[in-house]
Amino acid sequence: MNLVYHGENLIIASAPAKVILVGEHFVVENEPAIALAVELRARTIVEPIQKYERIYSSKNYGCCIKISDGKVSTKGNAEVLSPIVKIGEIVEGIAGLRKGYKLTVESEIPPASGMGSSAAVAVATATALGKLYEIPLTHEEISNIAYEAERIVHDTPSGIDNTISTYGGVIVFRKSEGFIRLDVDLSPIRVIIADSGLPRSTGAMVKKVRKLKNKYPKVLDPLYHTAGRLVIEVAKALEDGDFKRVGELMNINHGLLSAVGVSNLKLEELVHVARRSGALGAKITGAGGGGSIVALAYADDVQKIAESLQRVSERVFVLEVAREGARIEYHCAANNMDTF
Repeated sequence: MNLVYHGENLIIASAPAKVILVGEHFVVENEPAIALAVELRARTIVEPIQKYERIYSSKNYGCCIKISDGKVSTKGNAEVLSPIVKIGEIVEGIAGLRKGYKLTVESEIPPASGMGSSAAVAVATATALGKLYEIPLTHEEISNIAYEAERIVHDTPSGIDNTISTYGGVIVFRKSEGFIRLDVDLSPIRVIIADSGLPRSTGAMVKKVRKLKNKYPKVLDPLYHTAGRLVIEVAKALEDGDFKRVGELMNINHGLLSAVGVSNLKLEELVHVARRSGALGAKITGAGGGGSIVALAYADDVQKIAESLQRVSERVFVLEVAREGARIEYHCAANNMDTF
Protein backbone atom coordinates (compact mmCIF):
# COMPACT_ATOMS: atom_id res chain seq x y z
CA MET A 1 0.00 0.00 0.00
CA ASN A 2 1.49 3.35 -1.04
CA LEU A 3 0.61 5.99 1.51
CA VAL A 4 1.11 9.75 1.31
CA TYR A 5 1.12 11.36 4.74
CA HIS A 6 0.01 14.90 5.45
CA GLY A 7 -0.54 16.78 8.69
CA GLU A 8 1.69 18.08 11.43
CA ASN A 9 0.83 15.56 14.13
CA LEU A 10 -0.17 12.38 12.35
CA ILE A 11 0.52 9.02 13.96
CA ILE A 12 0.30 5.92 11.79
CA ALA A 13 0.59 2.42 13.22
CA SER A 14 0.29 -0.93 11.49
CA ALA A 15 -0.10 -4.59 12.38
CA PRO A 16 0.16 -7.70 10.18
CA ALA A 17 -2.33 -10.32 9.10
CA LYS A 18 -2.08 -13.81 10.45
CA VAL A 19 -2.32 -17.29 9.06
CA ILE A 20 -3.03 -20.31 11.23
CA LEU A 21 -0.58 -22.88 9.94
CA VAL A 22 -1.99 -25.73 12.04
CA GLY A 23 -4.31 -26.13 15.03
CA GLU A 24 -7.33 -23.89 14.43
CA HIS A 25 -10.60 -24.89 16.13
CA PHE A 26 -8.74 -27.34 18.36
CA VAL A 27 -7.00 -24.37 19.99
CA VAL A 28 -10.36 -23.29 21.44
CA GLU A 29 -10.27 -26.45 23.62
CA ASN A 30 -6.74 -25.68 24.84
CA GLU A 31 -4.79 -27.65 22.26
CA PRO A 32 -1.77 -25.81 20.77
CA ALA A 33 -1.74 -24.05 17.42
CA ILE A 34 0.96 -22.46 15.25
CA ALA A 35 0.41 -19.08 13.65
CA LEU A 36 2.44 -17.01 11.20
CA ALA A 37 2.31 -13.25 10.74
CA VAL A 38 2.30 -12.37 7.03
CA GLU A 39 3.02 -9.17 5.15
CA LEU A 40 -0.46 -7.81 4.66
CA ARG A 41 -1.13 -4.96 7.07
CA ALA A 42 -3.91 -3.00 8.71
CA ARG A 43 -3.15 0.63 9.44
CA THR A 44 -4.58 3.14 11.88
CA ILE A 45 -4.08 6.86 11.25
CA VAL A 46 -4.62 9.20 14.20
CA GLU A 47 -4.71 12.98 14.02
CA PRO A 48 -5.12 14.93 17.28
CA ILE A 49 -7.65 17.78 17.30
CA GLN A 50 -8.18 20.65 19.73
CA LYS A 51 -11.78 19.91 20.67
CA TYR A 52 -12.55 16.93 22.89
CA GLU A 53 -14.35 14.76 20.40
CA ARG A 54 -13.48 11.42 18.87
CA ILE A 55 -14.16 10.66 15.22
CA TYR A 56 -13.68 7.07 14.07
CA SER A 57 -13.90 6.08 10.40
CA SER A 58 -13.11 3.15 8.11
CA LYS A 59 -11.86 3.66 4.57
CA ASN A 60 -12.72 0.07 3.67
CA TYR A 61 -16.32 0.21 4.86
CA GLY A 62 -17.02 3.91 4.28
CA CYS A 63 -18.54 4.37 7.74
CA CYS A 64 -18.03 6.79 10.61
CA ILE A 65 -18.82 7.35 14.30
CA LYS A 66 -18.53 10.78 15.91
CA ILE A 67 -18.65 11.16 19.69
CA SER A 68 -18.91 14.78 20.83
CA ASP A 69 -20.47 16.45 23.88
CA GLY A 70 -21.96 13.16 24.99
CA LYS A 71 -23.76 12.67 21.67
CA VAL A 72 -23.09 9.92 19.14
CA SER A 73 -23.71 10.35 15.42
CA THR A 74 -23.08 7.68 12.80
CA LYS A 75 -22.77 7.23 9.06
CA GLY A 76 -23.02 3.93 7.20
CA ASN A 77 -22.59 0.56 8.91
CA ALA A 78 -20.93 2.11 11.94
CA GLU A 79 -21.40 -1.02 14.04
CA VAL A 80 -18.17 -2.42 12.55
CA LEU A 81 -16.32 0.38 14.36
CA SER A 82 -17.57 -0.67 17.83
CA PRO A 83 -14.33 -2.56 18.67
CA ILE A 84 -12.28 0.52 17.78
CA VAL A 85 -14.43 2.74 19.98
CA LYS A 86 -13.90 0.23 22.80
CA ILE A 87 -10.14 0.50 22.38
CA GLY A 88 -10.41 4.29 22.53
CA GLU A 89 -12.23 4.01 25.86
CA ILE A 90 -9.70 1.54 27.28
CA VAL A 91 -6.62 3.56 26.32
CA GLU A 92 -8.19 6.80 27.57
CA GLY A 93 -8.89 5.06 30.89
CA ILE A 94 -5.29 3.87 31.17
CA ALA A 95 -3.96 7.35 30.37
CA GLY A 96 -6.30 9.06 32.81
CA LEU A 97 -6.72 12.06 30.54
CA ARG A 98 -8.90 13.11 27.64
CA LYS A 99 -7.77 13.92 24.11
CA GLY A 100 -9.68 14.68 20.95
CA TYR A 101 -8.70 12.96 17.72
CA LYS A 102 -9.70 11.75 14.30
CA LEU A 103 -8.95 8.08 13.80
CA THR A 104 -9.10 6.30 10.44
CA VAL A 105 -8.53 2.61 9.81
CA GLU A 106 -7.63 1.07 6.46
CA SER A 107 -6.57 -2.47 5.74
CA GLU A 108 -4.95 -4.56 3.04
CA ILE A 109 -6.35 -7.66 4.75
CA PRO A 110 -9.58 -8.99 3.25
CA PRO A 111 -12.33 -9.23 5.88
CA ALA A 112 -13.87 -12.60 6.75
CA SER A 113 -10.93 -14.37 5.10
CA GLY A 114 -9.52 -16.15 8.16
CA MET A 115 -6.50 -13.83 8.19
CA GLY A 116 -7.27 -11.93 11.38
CA SER A 117 -8.34 -8.63 9.83
CA SER A 118 -10.27 -7.46 12.91
CA ALA A 119 -7.41 -8.33 15.25
CA ALA A 120 -4.85 -6.52 13.09
CA VAL A 121 -7.03 -3.40 13.06
CA ALA A 122 -7.41 -3.64 16.83
CA VAL A 123 -3.67 -4.07 17.41
CA ALA A 124 -2.80 -1.18 15.08
CA THR A 125 -5.37 1.02 16.83
CA ALA A 126 -4.11 0.24 20.33
CA THR A 127 -0.55 0.93 19.15
CA ALA A 128 -1.46 4.27 17.57
CA LEU A 129 -3.51 5.48 20.54
CA GLY A 130 -0.78 4.45 22.97
CA LYS A 131 1.55 6.74 21.02
CA LEU A 132 -1.03 9.55 20.99
CA TYR A 133 -1.46 9.42 24.77
CA GLU A 134 2.30 8.93 25.24
CA ILE A 135 1.78 5.67 27.12
CA PRO A 136 4.65 3.16 26.77
CA LEU A 137 2.38 0.18 26.16
CA THR A 138 4.14 -3.18 26.20
CA HIS A 139 3.48 -5.89 23.64
CA GLU A 140 1.45 -7.74 26.25
CA GLU A 141 -0.68 -4.69 27.03
CA ILE A 142 -1.34 -4.00 23.34
CA SER A 143 -2.36 -7.61 22.80
CA ASN A 144 -4.65 -7.60 25.85
CA ILE A 145 -6.36 -4.38 24.74
CA ALA A 146 -6.88 -5.82 21.27
CA TYR A 147 -8.30 -9.00 22.81
CA GLU A 148 -11.02 -6.98 24.53
CA ALA A 149 -11.98 -5.54 21.14
CA GLU A 150 -11.93 -9.02 19.61
CA ARG A 151 -14.49 -10.16 22.18
CA ILE A 152 -16.98 -7.78 20.58
CA VAL A 153 -16.36 -9.36 17.17
CA HIS A 154 -15.98 -13.04 18.05
CA ASP A 155 -17.58 -13.46 21.51
CA THR A 156 -15.02 -16.02 22.79
CA PRO A 157 -11.86 -15.57 20.70
CA SER A 158 -8.91 -17.87 21.29
CA GLY A 159 -6.48 -14.94 21.63
CA ILE A 160 -4.17 -16.20 18.92
CA ASP A 161 -5.09 -13.51 16.37
CA ASN A 162 -4.26 -10.51 18.56
CA THR A 163 -1.11 -12.25 19.86
CA ILE A 164 0.47 -13.01 16.48
CA SER A 165 -0.50 -9.61 15.07
CA THR A 166 1.16 -7.88 18.03
CA TYR A 167 4.39 -9.88 18.11
CA GLY A 168 4.85 -10.97 14.48
CA GLY A 169 6.98 -13.91 13.36
CA VAL A 170 5.96 -17.49 14.18
CA ILE A 171 4.36 -18.54 17.45
CA VAL A 172 3.13 -21.67 19.17
CA PHE A 173 0.06 -20.75 21.18
CA ARG A 174 -1.93 -22.52 23.87
CA LYS A 175 -4.83 -20.73 25.53
CA SER A 176 -3.95 -21.74 29.10
CA GLU A 177 -0.21 -21.15 28.77
CA GLY A 178 0.19 -18.25 26.37
CA PHE A 179 2.74 -18.54 23.60
CA ILE A 180 6.36 -19.04 22.67
CA ARG A 181 8.06 -17.61 19.60
CA LEU A 182 9.81 -20.00 17.25
CA ASP A 183 13.14 -18.71 15.99
CA VAL A 184 12.97 -20.35 12.57
CA ASP A 185 14.21 -19.42 9.10
CA LEU A 186 11.31 -19.42 6.65
CA SER A 187 13.11 -17.42 3.96
CA PRO A 188 13.05 -20.33 1.42
CA ILE A 189 9.27 -20.61 1.84
CA ARG A 190 6.34 -18.58 0.57
CA VAL A 191 2.86 -18.55 2.05
CA ILE A 192 0.08 -18.74 -0.53
CA ILE A 193 -3.42 -17.67 0.46
CA ALA A 194 -6.37 -18.44 -1.81
CA ASP A 195 -9.67 -16.78 -0.92
CA SER A 196 -12.78 -18.86 -1.61
CA GLY A 197 -14.94 -15.75 -1.90
CA LEU A 198 -17.47 -17.42 0.41
CA PRO A 199 -18.46 -15.46 3.54
CA ARG A 200 -18.28 -17.15 6.90
CA SER A 201 -18.73 -16.35 10.57
CA THR A 202 -15.98 -17.39 12.95
CA GLY A 203 -18.40 -17.43 15.88
CA ALA A 204 -20.92 -19.59 14.03
CA MET A 205 -18.28 -22.11 12.94
CA VAL A 206 -16.79 -22.35 16.44
CA LYS A 207 -20.26 -23.01 17.87
CA LYS A 208 -20.92 -25.64 15.20
CA VAL A 209 -17.73 -27.53 16.03
CA ARG A 210 -18.30 -27.24 19.78
CA LYS A 211 -21.82 -28.63 19.38
CA LEU A 212 -20.46 -31.63 17.46
CA LYS A 213 -17.77 -32.24 20.08
CA ASN A 214 -20.32 -32.10 22.89
CA LYS A 215 -22.50 -34.58 21.03
CA TYR A 216 -19.69 -37.10 20.40
CA PRO A 217 -17.05 -36.49 23.11
CA LYS A 218 -15.69 -40.06 23.12
CA VAL A 219 -15.10 -39.85 19.38
CA LEU A 220 -13.78 -36.30 19.14
CA ASP A 221 -11.69 -36.01 22.32
CA PRO A 222 -8.99 -38.31 20.84
CA LEU A 223 -9.14 -36.38 17.56
CA TYR A 224 -8.47 -33.12 19.43
CA HIS A 225 -5.48 -34.68 21.21
CA THR A 226 -4.20 -35.94 17.85
CA ALA A 227 -4.44 -32.38 16.51
CA GLY A 228 -2.41 -31.14 19.47
CA ARG A 229 0.27 -33.78 18.91
CA LEU A 230 0.38 -32.81 15.24
CA VAL A 231 1.13 -29.19 16.16
CA ILE A 232 4.13 -30.25 18.25
CA GLU A 233 5.43 -32.30 15.31
CA VAL A 234 5.06 -29.29 13.01
CA ALA A 235 7.00 -27.10 15.44
CA LYS A 236 9.85 -29.64 15.44
CA ALA A 237 9.80 -29.85 11.64
CA LEU A 238 9.97 -26.05 11.35
CA GLU A 239 12.94 -25.92 13.72
CA ASP A 240 14.64 -28.63 11.65
CA GLY A 241 13.91 -26.80 8.39
CA ASP A 242 12.08 -29.90 7.15
CA PHE A 243 9.41 -28.18 5.08
CA LYS A 244 8.38 -31.39 3.30
CA ARG A 245 7.33 -32.82 6.66
CA VAL A 246 5.55 -29.56 7.53
CA GLY A 247 3.52 -29.88 4.34
CA GLU A 248 2.58 -33.50 5.00
CA LEU A 249 1.39 -32.61 8.48
CA MET A 250 -0.61 -29.67 7.11
CA ASN A 251 -2.42 -32.11 4.83
CA ILE A 252 -3.26 -34.34 7.80
CA ASN A 253 -4.52 -31.30 9.73
CA HIS A 254 -6.83 -30.45 6.83
CA GLY A 255 -8.33 -33.93 7.12
CA LEU A 256 -9.03 -33.35 10.81
CA LEU A 257 -10.74 -30.04 10.03
CA SER A 258 -12.86 -31.73 7.38
CA ALA A 259 -13.83 -34.34 9.96
CA VAL A 260 -15.28 -31.71 12.31
CA GLY A 261 -17.36 -30.21 9.52
CA VAL A 262 -15.72 -26.92 8.57
CA SER A 263 -14.85 -27.70 4.95
CA ASN A 264 -16.99 -27.53 1.81
CA LEU A 265 -16.65 -28.31 -1.89
CA LYS A 266 -15.03 -24.96 -2.75
CA LEU A 267 -12.41 -25.19 -0.03
CA GLU A 268 -11.66 -28.78 -1.01
CA GLU A 269 -11.18 -27.69 -4.62
CA LEU A 270 -8.70 -24.98 -3.61
CA VAL A 271 -6.76 -27.34 -1.36
CA HIS A 272 -6.41 -30.03 -4.02
CA VAL A 273 -5.55 -27.57 -6.82
CA ALA A 274 -2.72 -26.24 -4.65
CA ARG A 275 -1.42 -29.72 -3.89
CA ARG A 276 -1.59 -30.89 -7.52
CA SER A 277 0.29 -27.76 -8.61
CA GLY A 278 3.26 -28.46 -6.35
CA ALA A 279 2.48 -27.09 -2.89
CA LEU A 280 4.27 -28.79 -0.02
CA GLY A 281 0.97 -28.81 1.84
CA ALA A 282 -2.41 -27.07 1.76
CA LYS A 283 -5.31 -26.77 4.18
CA ILE A 284 -8.12 -24.58 5.44
CA THR A 285 -6.90 -21.66 7.51
CA GLY A 286 -9.09 -19.97 10.10
CA ALA A 287 -12.67 -20.86 10.90
CA GLY A 288 -13.54 -22.60 7.64
CA GLY A 289 -16.98 -22.75 6.08
CA GLY A 290 -15.68 -20.12 3.68
CA GLY A 291 -12.72 -17.78 3.92
CA SER A 292 -9.34 -19.01 2.74
CA ILE A 293 -6.93 -21.88 2.38
CA VAL A 294 -3.19 -21.69 3.04
CA ALA A 295 -0.48 -23.47 1.09
CA LEU A 296 3.28 -23.59 1.65
CA ALA A 297 5.70 -23.78 -1.25
CA TYR A 298 9.31 -23.17 -2.13
CA ALA A 299 9.85 -19.81 -3.79
CA ASP A 300 10.69 -21.44 -7.15
CA ASP A 301 7.33 -23.24 -7.25
CA VAL A 302 5.10 -20.32 -6.28
CA GLN A 303 4.25 -18.97 -9.73
CA LYS A 304 2.77 -22.22 -11.04
CA ILE A 305 0.71 -22.76 -7.88
CA ALA A 306 -0.56 -19.18 -7.80
CA GLU A 307 -1.57 -19.27 -11.46
CA SER A 308 -3.50 -22.51 -10.94
CA LEU A 309 -5.29 -21.12 -7.91
CA GLN A 310 -6.16 -17.86 -9.67
CA ARG A 311 -8.33 -19.84 -12.09
CA VAL A 312 -10.55 -21.17 -9.31
CA SER A 313 -10.37 -18.66 -6.43
CA GLU A 314 -11.59 -15.16 -5.72
CA ARG A 315 -8.05 -13.84 -5.16
CA VAL A 316 -4.61 -15.16 -4.39
CA PHE A 317 -1.86 -13.71 -2.20
CA VAL A 318 1.77 -14.80 -2.24
CA LEU A 319 3.32 -13.59 0.99
CA GLU A 320 6.43 -13.70 3.12
CA VAL A 321 6.35 -14.13 6.88
CA ALA A 322 6.25 -10.77 8.71
CA ARG A 323 8.98 -10.79 11.31
CA GLU A 324 7.71 -7.52 12.81
CA GLY A 325 4.35 -7.23 14.51
CA ALA A 326 2.81 -3.96 15.70
CA ARG A 327 4.84 -0.92 14.79
CA ILE A 328 4.69 2.84 14.46
CA GLU A 329 5.19 3.56 10.77
CA TYR A 330 4.96 7.32 10.88
CA HIS A 331 5.00 10.01 13.55
CA CYS A 332 5.36 13.41 12.01
CA ALA A 333 6.66 15.08 15.15
CA ALA A 334 9.63 12.70 15.20
CA ASN A 335 9.61 11.96 11.46
CA ASN A 336 11.06 8.52 11.95
CA MET A 337 10.15 4.85 12.08
CA ASP A 338 9.77 3.21 15.48
CA THR A 339 9.31 -0.49 16.04
CA PHE A 340 7.86 -2.02 19.18
